[in-house]
Amino acid sequence: MAEVLIIGRTSPPVGGVTTHVGRLTEALRQNHFDFSFCDLNNEKLPGIIYRVLKHPIIHIHFSKPLYQILAAIFCRFTGKKLIITYHGCWGRYGPLGNVMVKASARLAAVPVVQEHAGLRQALGCNPRSRLISTYIPGPPIEPLIATTHSEIVAIRKSYQATFCTNAWDLTFDRYGREIYGISELVSRFADYPEYLLLVSDPSGNYRSYIERCFLHIPENIFFINRLHDFRSVLLLSDAFIRNTTTDGVSLSIHEARESGVAVIASDAAERPSFCSIFRDIAKADLKEKLKEAKRHIALPGEPANAAGKLISVYRELGSRTITSS
Repeated sequence: MAEVLIIGRTSPPVGGVTTHVGRLTEALRQNHFDFSFCDLNNEKLPGIIYRVLKHPIIHIHFSKPLYQILAAIFCRFTGKKLIITYHGCWGRYGPLGNVMVKASARLAAVPVVQEHAGLRQALGCNPRSRLISTYIPGPPIEPLIATTHSEIVAIRKSYQATFCTNAWDLTFDRYGREIYGISELVSRFADYPEYLLLVSDPSGNYRSYIERCFLHIPENIFFINRLHDFRSVLLLSDAFIRNTTTDGVSLSIHEARESGVAVIASDAAERPSFCSIFRDIAKADLKEKLKEAKRHIALPGEPANAAGKLISVYRELGSRTITSS
C-alpha cells in the first residue's frame, strides 16, 4: 500500500484548491509516485478515518480551521505524519479561526504556506514549515464551446483591449466583502467603455447577483456561465484582473503568465513580480495599469512547479520519523 494519502476534493466545485489537488494527483501519476487519494466528494467520515489509519503520511487540502485542527489532533494521537497545505493568506480568519490554524500548524509534521509573510508566522509555530506554491502546470487547454468562442471573437473586435477575470462562485470574506470583487469591476469598467471585460462565472451565481445589484449591466461586460477551462478565456484576452480581498497563490495569475497575458492584481496578497499592483480598483487607472502590466509580463522568470517540491517532502517524511516539537 502507498505511504501517502492525499485528502481533498477535485471539481466540482471549480476553484483554486480543487484545481491544485487535481493537478497534484495527476503530476504524481506522471512521475510514477505511489500514493492514495481520498476524495471528500465521495467519501464518508468512517471511510476517511479508516483510510487515514492505513497510511503513515497524510496530506490534507481543506481550508476550514476547525477541520484542520481536528485532523491534526487525530493524526498526532494515531502517530501519523500530517502535511497541511494552507490555501490562502495566513491569518485571514477571525480570532478563533486563526488560533486554530496556529494550533494545527504546531501539531503538523510539515505545514505548507503560500507566501513569505505567512511563512514567517508559520515558522513561529513550527520550524518545519515550508513555502511551496500551489502552482502546478495544467493539462492541454480545453477550448470553449464553438458558439461562445465565436461570440467573444466577434465582440472583442469592437474594443481596444479585452480584459478577463474569474470567480468560481459568489463568496464573501469575514467582513462581508465579495472575495472576487466582480461588482467593483463591473462598476469600474462602466467608466471604460472602450475595454471589454470577460467574466468567467462557471457556477452562474455571479451573473444572477450582478443582475440584482445593477439596474443595467454595461454592454462591455460578458459573462461565461458554464463550466469551461479558464485558460481558453485567457487566450482571448490582453490582460487578467485579480481583484480579490484575500488570496494565496492564484493559479490563474500563473496561467496568465504562461499564456503571455498581462496581469493586474490587488495588493491583498503577496504577488509575483510580473504583476501590476493596485490597492483600490475604483481608483485604478486601467489604461496605465494595462501598459504597466504589459511591461512586467515581459520580465524573465518562471513559477516553480509545486509537484516536485511536494514529492521531496513525501520522500523526506517516508525516510525518517518526525518527532514532536
